[in-house]
Amino acid sequence: MPSPAARPLRLVRWGAPVALGFGIVGLDWWQKPDVQYPGTLVSVPLLAAALGGPLATAGSGVLALALSYGIGLAESMRSTYDPNSETALTRLLIIVVLTVVAVVAARHRRRRERSAAQLATVADAAQLAILQPPPRRIGGLRCASTYRSATQLARIGGDLVAVVETPQGVRALVGDVQGKGLEAVRLAGYVLGSFRERAYDGMPLDELAVALDTTVRRASLGQEVFVTAALVQVDGATGALETVSCGHPAPYVVKPGSRRAQALPVTPGPPLGLLELVGPPEVFTGRLEPRDRLVLVTDGLLEARRPHLFSRDPAGPFIDTEALLAQHLAKGSLSAGLDGIVKGATK
Repeated sequence: MPSPAARPLRLVRWGAPVALGFGIVGLDWWQKPDVQYPGTLVSVPLLAAALGGPLATAGSGVLALALSYGIGLAESMRSTYDPNSETALTRLLIIVVLTVVAVVAARHRRRRERSAAQLATVADAAQLAILQPPPRRIGGLRCASTYRSATQLARIGGDLVAVVETPQGVRALVGDVQGKGLEAVRLAGYVLGSFRERAYDGMPLDELAVALDTTVRRASLGQEVFVTAALVQVDGATGALETVSCGHPAPYVVKPGSRRAQALPVTPGPPLGLLELVGPPEVFTGRLEPRDRLVLVTDGLLEARRPHLFSRDPAGPFIDTEALLAQHLAKGSLSAGLDGIVKGATK
């Protein structure tokens, strides 16, 4: 069933057609004597079909019939209008026919809403498996993640995230599969499974990237697909940091009280699926201070634009990613900071 947020309130579904019907009656009565607007009462069941279900639509049709005939009776008391004339009865017949059509349409729409809700549930479950939130605390570190699709109605995409604790430290993967839809989800599932298995093998980060590259090439079934990814390893006790970039935006570091985030000077390699062309990516090493925050992003944040005022054109200026990250993550909680970043990038 559609979620309550996806459907109008019951008061709106039932009240709007009733208000429209009585509004038409009032407009007709306050005009000069003679029937003028009863024909427009066919809009009452049509409005109900757009807002509610078959029952509400049928009830609105009955109301429209009663109001149309009632207008005729009222007008007969102050003019020579005959509520039982051929014209009046034809008008009532038109309302009946359109009410039946509206009921059928409302029933068909309700079935499509149920089907769409079921598909959305499956899509949300699949996306949750790919974007499973990391534990709030792991290996001496605090973690949080958030996701917002660039397309409002899109539910399944190719973004993926995973965080695991290994003897080498906390290892994290953030990536983006080329393309969208179920095929992207399938490939993302292979990459996540491979990462969660091979991350514990003790291999260096660049060798782990090569292992994931092999997974992508095997799972692609001969198709030319790739996955951009950033891999990081952090020792929660010492703050020692290692990271590699496979065609993915470099991680950022936000220091306490800073006004701008700092992108790590990572040398990017080719995406996963193409590493065999040039070999393993270069590993960047560094160190995090106790209150530093390491931020891994996808290219969606870097490509976000400010829309022009009073315009649907999205081709406004790019957001200042470094300033936005520092504004919300230089202090406060991680979850509140991520919520602020999403709002700042989408408003």
